[in-house]
Amino acid sequence: MFNKNSLTHCPILRPSLDEFSDPITYLSSHDITKLGSEYGIVKIIPPENWKPTFSISDQFKFHTRLQKISDLGLTTRSRQFFIDNINRFLKMRRKRQLQLYFNPKSDPSKQIYYYDIFIQIENLGGITTMTANKWKQLNHHFKLSINTQDLEHEFNTNVRSYAMYLQQNNSNFEFPESDSEDEFDNCLICGKHDNPGLTLLCDNCDNPYHTYCLPNPLSSIPSSNWYCDKCLIGTGEYGFEEEVDVKYSLSQFYDMCLKFESEFIKKYNDNKPLTTDDIELKFWKFVDIQKSDLQVKYGADIHNLKPGEISGFPMSNTPGIKLDNPNTQYYMNHPFNLTKLPFANGSLLNYINSPISGMTIPWIYIGSLLSTFCWHVEDHYTLSANYCHFGATKKWYGIPSSQADKFERLMKDSAPDLFKRQPDLLHQLVTLLSPMTLIENGIKVVYADQNPNEFIITYPRVYHAGFNCGFNFNEAVNFTMNNWLEFGEKSINDYKLIGKENVFNHYKLLENILKSFNKQRGKINDNEIALVKTSLKSFETEFKKQNDLLFDLDKSKFNVEYRPSKVRKGKKLSKMNPYDHEEDLYDEDEEDDEPLCDICKTHLGYQYCIINNKDHKFSYSKQSGLTSMVESNPSQLLTPHPSPNEGNNKPQSIGNDVAESIAKSESSQRLGFMIDNVKREESKDINDTNDDADDEKEEDEYDEKSRLCMMAQFDKLINEAKRKAKQEDDDDVEREGNVKRRSKRLQEHPPESHVQPSSRMMMGKMTMVQKISSMKRLNVKDSIDLCLQCCNTTFNNSNDSKKNGATIPHGSILLYETYPSQLKELIKETKRNLEEVSYHHK
Repeated sequence: MFNKNSLTHCPILRPSLDEFSDPITYLSSHDITKLGSEYGIVKIIPPENWKPTFSISDQFKFHTRLQKISDLGLTTRSRQFFIDNINRFLKMRRKRQLQLYFNPKSDPSKQIYYYDIFIQIENLGGITTMTANKWKQLNHHFKLSINTQDLEHEFNTNVRSYAMYLQQNNSNFEFPESDSEDEFDNCLICGKHDNPGLTLLCDNCDNPYHTYCLPNPLSSIPSSNWYCDKCLIGTGEYGFEEEVDVKYSLSQFYDMCLKFESEFIKKYNDNKPLTTDDIELKFWKFVDIQKSDLQVKYGADIHNLKPGEISGFPMSNTPGIKLDNPNTQYYMNHPFNLTKLPFANGSLLNYINSPISGMTIPWIYIGSLLSTFCWHVEDHYTLSANYCHFGATKKWYGIPSSQADKFERLMKDSAPDLFKRQPDLLHQLVTLLSPMTLIENGIKVVYADQNPNEFIITYPRVYHAGFNCGFNFNEAVNFTMNNWLEFGEKSINDYKLIGKENVFNHYKLLENILKSFNKQRGKINDNEIALVKTSLKSFETEFKKQNDLLFDLDKSKFNVEYRPSKVRKGKKLSKMNPYDHEEDLYDEDEEDDEPLCDICKTHLGYQYCIINNKDHKFSYSKQSGLTSMVESNPSQLLTPHPSPNEGNNKPQSIGNDVAESIAKSESSQRLGFMIDNVKREESKDINDTNDDADDEKEEDEYDEKSRLCMMAQFDKLINEAKRKAKQEDDDDVEREGNVKRRSKRLQEHPPESHVQPSSRMMMGKMTMVQKISSMKRLNVKDSIDLCLQCCNTTFNNSNDSKKNGATIPHGSILLYETYPSQLKELIKETKRNLEEVSYHHK
């Protein structure tokens, strides 16, 4: 039962007009920061007369998303997913369908959900480990008589076979997918469109499979229902349906909200007026009710970019705005105008080179009764500001960052199978867990009621959720302060674990902070010095890490290129006003085009690898990562027998005399000398501050053109060695009677009569199909972008890493956007300037 008294009320702040006019300084002050750390969220009530005119175009329209309230609950959704999947499994076997729960004979008043039993058994070690004592533990957990056999009997009768099936799947949640470009219903395993009489369509997803291609081949089409593994195991995918064909004006949506509220009051509140407390009780009740049909509409994440549709605050490009009006100018340029807050004095988002929709450009939220925003943290763990222009109360719940780890553990423990399928579930904004459940598990929950003309501020890495008590109009942006930096760096590391895409390049932001400091003249305050020191420490640590990875990379396998990163045309960063014109900031064509690593989804940094994939030799899966199709021979998966000519098809090596002559050649010796020089240069300790004056002068006058020349020679020597080795190899192959071509032909067209099982087939055919299907993710690309860490891990370039069999294809590129020497000089320059500033501060 929901009990508001167990929640903690958030602090309410009433800044003075001067404090309100400098938001970052105010929010980052010691006392306010302490509140943010302790509570996670705060409410700001502006000075009494601060009331900006609502400025939205009459042409403003928006889509809405549909939200079924009972589907938002983590527990209710997990239970429903589980019962849907197990019932498909039972239907295939012509067994009776299960309800969500059962009533044990020993205590018929109890409702025990099948999913809950399954999860508890998994927590105890799985079905194969269950003993009499463990069944007693389970009885105790569900508050049944310690010796009752109700749970054991019910589970063994109805769930055990399905649990064993899931165990055999071994947590592989990647399934073959149909290609939308396929003209026919090709079998998802063999890819062929033949034998339609022996092609099965899944009775849930309609995906096609040959009966003889299945892991357990069928001799004929089943007369009963048949479901594929994806529909029996489930992916855990869930999202809101958007009304893509319908757009509402504010007046249309308001009228619809009034009608919905009237019907809701009649049906759920005896036609009596609703208070916010009434709504709150009913909301959490609906979240916990299984199979509630209550559905609401929410205008969420609206990011229109036409003038007058970007924000409810006045902007210079708002149609009809009177720019000569002093009152308009005041609100248009006020730092708490959410179009300005991300770039207010002190916000580190000033150092990002690109506008970001939803982060530096506001998103609009138009609520209706019970419309919801689920538990989430802001991108890159930044702070957020949400302003209510008008309308009904918005309910907020927040968890202080100090308890974020505890919150994440509880969410994952509540539905471990769902998080296995969707590791980034907490970043999808589709899941709720009641504040009461959080409090019962020792997690502090802070609440706030936001009304018109009020701001809600969330601090770094604060999970928050909430809902609307009726029609309202809010908007939100992100901003940062100096003490955010450590949270920003943590977000990058956390995202890498789950493959979540970075929104902006964290280390480019740090670089811009350092460059701005080095150009700065005049007095520098203590806070700015502290910011630069923190940024320098983080940037230097990352530089060392990347330098080590670069040193481990076998550069002889790559073509080395230098492509300086592009400077955005017309954009000049400054601390106070990074964009000179609002029309630049909200240009629909302006996007951050910095590439991400195709595996870990982090920004690629200053040096990265472009893997040649024109021959489509690689596949990717969460379990095995990027693997070479050449090394793993997926083309032979269905015909894994050894070739009858295998003994004659061994690859021919270069003769010893040829290898020795190449090794002793002048070009080879020059190549070795240059590789050694490059490695020595990159392995220098960047903290060596005792370099003599001559070395400093030499580095200061370093000419990048000569370095490019050296790289060109470097590439030329590598390619020369490759050509010689390839020529000798081809000559040997020709002498052996074109074995190379025969071998390839046998791989592609093996005789069907020779198909024999092999050790690879012991994996299970579906497992192999899943690995093959994941090819589509990367093999639609002719090149694969990899950060240095993913490249080293994938291709075993480090002596300490474990070999996974992948080899670097010819034509792959090691790309330098910035040379290590340039970054090293930036670090040295910053250190020199810090020393000088510190000297003058004494």
